[in-house]
Amino acid sequence: MTASPWNRQFDLQTSAGSIRVREWGDPDGPLVVFHHGTPSSSVAVPGGWMGPTAAGVRLCSYDRPGYGGSDSVPGRTVADAAEWSRSIADVCGAERFAVKGTSGGGPHAVATAALLPERVSALCVDVGLGPAMFGFDAATGMVAETVAEIDAARRGEIALWAHLTSLGDGTDALADWFERLPPSDREVLGRDQVQHEEAVEATEWAAHGIDGWVDDDLALFARPWAFDPAAVLAPTRLVYGGADVLVPVSHGEAWLALLPHAELQIVPGGGHWLRDHEIEALRWCASAITPPVAPPLSRG
Repeated sequence: MTASPWNRQFDLQTSAGSIRVREWGDPDGPLVVFHHGTPSSSVAVPGGWMGPTAAGVRLCSYDRPGYGGSDSVPGRTVADAAEWSRSIADVCGAERFAVKGTSGGGPHAVATAALLPERVSALCVDVGLGPAMFGFDAATGMVAETVAEIDAARRGEIALWAHLTSLGDGTDALADWFERLPPSDREVLGRDQVQHEEAVEATEWAAHGIDGWVDDDLALFARPWAFDPAAVLAPTRLVYGGADVLVPVSHGEAWLALLPHAELQIVPGGGHWLRDHEIEALRWCASAITPPVAPPLSRG
C-alpha cells in the first residue's frame, strides 16, 4: 500500500457535525489552516502535496461539510469556517495560527480572520472569490459558465441543483471552464504530479455527489456572510493571477479596498493555478506567525 502524503488524518466533531482534517508538512512548524476551493477537498493543498514540507509549515486542510469525509450540513454559512478553524487549532494546541484560502475558500479564510482576530496572525487569499456580500458583484469579469452558476445560486437551492446536475458528474462538470484556461494554467495542469493530485482531489470532492458544491455556492452567493472585513487585524496578502479567467484580478482589488492591512500581489501571466508561487506564500504566513528574533541588547 502506498503511504499517504499527509502526516495524519482525523475526524473532528463540531456543532456542524464531523469534519475530516488532514495534517501536512513539519509537525513542529507554525500552523496554517487551509480553506480549499469550490469544488475541492482537503487533499488539495498549496504547492502540492510536498508544498507544506518545503515551506516548513504545519498545514491542516479540511473538507468543508458536504465534501470528502465531512458530513453534509445544509444551511451552513461562510462565517461557520471560523468555528471549524478554531477547533482545528485547538486540537493542534496552537494559540496563534495563519489562515489561507484558495478560490471559493478565500471568503472562508477572511471570515476566520475577521471573527478570530485574537488568534489569526496572518491571512493569505490566493485567487479568492471577491467580497460578494459587501457591494461587489461576484459575476464581474467571470466567464459565462460561472455567471450562470452564480445566477442559479441566487435563485435558490432548487435552481442551483438543477443547474449543477445538468453539467454532468465529477470532473465532467468542469470541462467547459477548463477549455478557457490561459497557457500558464494549461502548463501547470499538464504536469504529471499535478494531474495525479487533481485526479485524487476530483474523486474525493465528489464522494457526496454535488452536496458540498451546492452548499458552497449557497453560502457564497445566497446567504449573509455575517462578518465585517474591517475586523481583520492580521497582515493580509492577496495573490492573484494576471491572466486568471476563473477569478479575475478585480476580485482581489475589491478585497484590497475592504481589508485594512492588505497588500495585492499580481502574478503577470498567472492563471488560477499558481502552484509555483504558493510555497512562498506559505513561508510568508509562517513568518507572520513567528516574529523574527530580536538582536541581543548592547552591553556598551
